[in-house]
Amino acid sequence: MHTLFFLAMVFFSCAVISSCTLAKLRQESGEMETRIDQKEQDLKQLETRQTVLLAEREKLLSELDNKQVTLNELYSGLDRLKKENARLKVDNEREQQEKQRIESEIQKFQAEISRLNSDNRLSDKVKRERIESLKKQIKTYLELMLTQ
Repeated sequence: MHTLFFLAMVFFSCAVISSCTLAKLRQESGEMETRIDQKEQDLKQLETRQTVLLAEREKLLSELDNKQVTLNELYSGLDRLKKENARLKVDNEREQQEKQRIESEIQKFQAEISRLNSDNRLSDKVKRERIESLKKQIKTYLELMLTQ
């Protein structure tokens, strides 16, 4: 009788432990699914932002190719690109460095535009030549960004 009672208690204990383990595994599984869903949403947002950034790059490239761009238009285009870059979410150090490098390059181009815009000592011809040179530099940079 004691042996039967002992076996029943062992069986009952195993059943309780098993059900607790299963409940914990279900809970962990649910939490994992929630985290996966959140990561998928984050990824979709990131992909959308990257698509917008690529579209801005393409738009600016097209503008550089197809029309005479004023310094203000060029500055505005770079500013749009800078804002889209700032919206990108980065997950690691390498992506953060790349984001900062892009920000730095855009700021350099914008500083050059500002210098050209405020320099009244240059003749119109020299200014146009520098604008064209700057447009080529920006175009080359944007094309390089698109291939990476």
